[in-house]
Amino acid sequence: MKKYFLLSLIIIQSFTLIRAQNITSEKDFKSAYRNFLPSNANPDDLRPSDIPSKQVLKQMGLSEEEIKEAMDFKYGKGKYDKSKNISKDTISNIDKLYLFFEDSLSFDSVEYPKARIFGQDVFRNNRLAFYQKALDAKAPENYKVGPGDEISISIWGFNDFSETLEVDSRGYISPSSYGRIYVKGLTFKDMRSILKKKFSTFFDMQNSEIDVSLSYSKVITINIVGEVYNPGSYIIPSINTAFNALIAANGPTQLGSVRNIYIKRNGKTVDSLDIYQFLFNPEKSNDIYLQDGDYLFVPPAESIVEITGAVNRPYTYEAKTGETVQDMIRYAGGYSTKAFRDIITLKRLDYNDIKVYDVHYDDMDSEIIKNGDELVINNISNKISNVITVTGDIGVSGEYEYKKGESLLQLLQRAKCISQKTFTDKVYVIRLNKDRTKTHISVNLESIIENPNHVDNIQMQEYDIINVLSIDDFDDDFYISVQGAVRSGGDFDYGDGMSLQAALFLAGGLTQQAEGSRVEVSRIMEYDINTNKLKPRRAVVKNVMIGNDLTLSNEAEEFELQPYDQIFVRSNPDFEPAINVKVMGEVRYPGIYSILRKNEKISSLIKRAGGLTDYAYLDGVKMYRKFKVLDRDNDLEGMNISDKLRESILNDPESASIYTEELEQNSTLMLRESNFDKEIGLDMVYLDLDKALKSGQSKHNLVLNEGDSIIIPKIMDVVHITGELMNLQGNSISAPYFNSKRANFYVKNFAGGFSRSNDKSNTVVVYPNGIAKKSKNFIFFKVSPKVSKGSTIRVTSKNQKSKRKNKGNIDWNRQIENAMLKISAVLTLWVLVDRVQTQ
Repeated sequence: MKKYFLLSLIIIQSFTLIRAQNITSEKDFKSAYRNFLPSNANPDDLRPSDIPSKQVLKQMGLSEEEIKEAMDFKYGKGKYDKSKNISKDTISNIDKLYLFFEDSLSFDSVEYPKARIFGQDVFRNNRLAFYQKALDAKAPENYKVGPGDEISISIWGFNDFSETLEVDSRGYISPSSYGRIYVKGLTFKDMRSILKKKFSTFFDMQNSEIDVSLSYSKVITINIVGEVYNPGSYIIPSINTAFNALIAANGPTQLGSVRNIYIKRNGKTVDSLDIYQFLFNPEKSNDIYLQDGDYLFVPPAESIVEITGAVNRPYTYEAKTGETVQDMIRYAGGYSTKAFRDIITLKRLDYNDIKVYDVHYDDMDSEIIKNGDELVINNISNKISNVITVTGDIGVSGEYEYKKGESLLQLLQRAKCISQKTFTDKVYVIRLNKDRTKTHISVNLESIIENPNHVDNIQMQEYDIINVLSIDDFDDDFYISVQGAVRSGGDFDYGDGMSLQAALFLAGGLTQQAEGSRVEVSRIMEYDINTNKLKPRRAVVKNVMIGNDLTLSNEAEEFELQPYDQIFVRSNPDFEPAINVKVMGEVRYPGIYSILRKNEKISSLIKRAGGLTDYAYLDGVKMYRKFKVLDRDNDLEGMNISDKLRESILNDPESASIYTEELEQNSTLMLRESNFDKEIGLDMVYLDLDKALKSGQSKHNLVLNEGDSIIIPKIMDVVHITGELMNLQGNSISAPYFNSKRANFYVKNFAGGFSRSNDKSNTVVVYPNGIAKKSKNFIFFKVSPKVSKGSTIRVTSKNQKSKRKNKGNIDWNRQIENAMLKISAVLTLWVLVDRVQTQ
């Protein structure tokens, strides 16, 4: 722990020392340069081209020693020479230099309101890219060069020349050995032409190429004022346009204009910025570049227009003087698909009233917009017109164009509804009348096919619905059913001439259970093929015997089935599926065994398992039998329980829980050891194996059922004591077995005896075979039950009962659920005890 503490102190002290040495005037620079460096800055990504000029580094507050370090890194001099290895100390110095950049970066995390005027939110989401660094920026042709810019000149071909030159404060660049060249105030395009002309006097430019680029943009200070969120002075690379510069102040406020933003220089307005022009008609020639000391002034918006309805971008827009309705529609993204374009609704303020005007399509280019106007573009009606609908399962159903004068036959031919499967007796037409009622018209299609001039070949009208029927619509789907000892029983499509043998083949054939049995055919309907009618009939119409080799007589091939016949393949009554039981523990061959006959008993199973070993403990034998899991929520409702018994269990559930807990523990053990399905319930069956083996006629020699499990434990020589004990080692202890001793002997000698809080009358002994006995209460004394090897003695407390009675709120749902468990356990024990007593 001390090592981690000392390491933390060293790191904090080192960081403090680096900050003190390298950032001398951070506060003066941080507020101005915060928004203009990359927010994801990483010292490992620092490049020599990222280092600005000496002038900028001085403005940033770096010392002369730090500036020299930066210049060496920028130009690869001294210890930053690429031909030399860079030491770890050098890398640390680079990291120190970059710390200043990294700590000066922080995009505004303020959440701004939704823009009131379209275009205001362009500057608020921090998603617009602008030149955050002054390095490696590609200058546009109209960029004006000034002091602080660094120009990279490269000539290759017949001649070779490469230099990066800084424009000095007087506007000159000075190529080595070639004199000064004045470039201040020139556009980048003009400067390139002058440099090419100038260097042509020294080099053979006809056989050489020249490239002029801006390697570093000068840093200027501008002032952004007016209706902006963050007015103030900002230091930015001059490569940014006025539009980019507004990002620094997060753009106009809810009141600010986006159409009339003024650039002021030396007290005069020299240009203006229109955000809509920038967004909807962008041209590089229209970019506005700022100069050192310029002001960006954002006045309040003057002319506000609301556009709603069927346009692609309904919003509030700002209009400039002279703009028309058509201009506003263009700013709103144009009309939507279902816009009504002939007339636009114009709502206009007229003194203290709002008047509504219609602006027709031809007047939209001439209608001048005024402040406060609202344009509403209406949607066309969703009502479909000029349509005829064809329905049915023949041809191509759907909606078709209504053609005036078209006949019914022509429409059906157009919809491909005339074919061999067309039901030609009738075609139905639903017609909409002028009073909006509908008329049902029946047409004989066969007549108009034979004679197109037939009177039934009516003329189609708009909104007609034609229902064409198919002969398949009148087919009945007949089936037969095969069930019983077949591989894939179910329902199968019926066809005339279908035989019994064919139906059995469709069902996958007979299984082994059907060997020596029979096939029974039941009929519920009699089908008359001549009249195509069905008559009810319920009878067994055929029995076909199955041979021992699963063969059928010729009757199966010759017997023809009828629709809805039910075929039952009976199983051989002598066939029995494999029934398995399990015997585990102290037998010579434990494992799973198949029952040889329906009445096989336990003694026979033990004999087949090789008999008992010398270590088998017969008093601890347990037998488990599968049973169906009941719904516990409904158990009490399904049992006839007296009110007195229910009240007794709810008020004193502790006694019954003893038996329930023992049963649940044994069931859990069996599930784990026998790998039974967790959803299968297990009952513990009382079994005296000693009596079962001695007499084959004993009632304990039970007949085995599927899934029975018998566990024969090894000889046990300890007694387990648990519950509210006096010993300090916990709530349970094991003790050696003493012959003929009762429960109180073990509690007194090994568990510290009974305390005042113990309830002696409720002391219970649970024997290894699951049987439980309680202390017997006589008039003047109590007799605790005897103990056998492997028994568990449970000692209870009086306080548990009193605490439950003192509880103000009783969870009745839980009490009822517990009651069900206790009743089941008590009844099970009662049955087991009754069996024991009858022996």
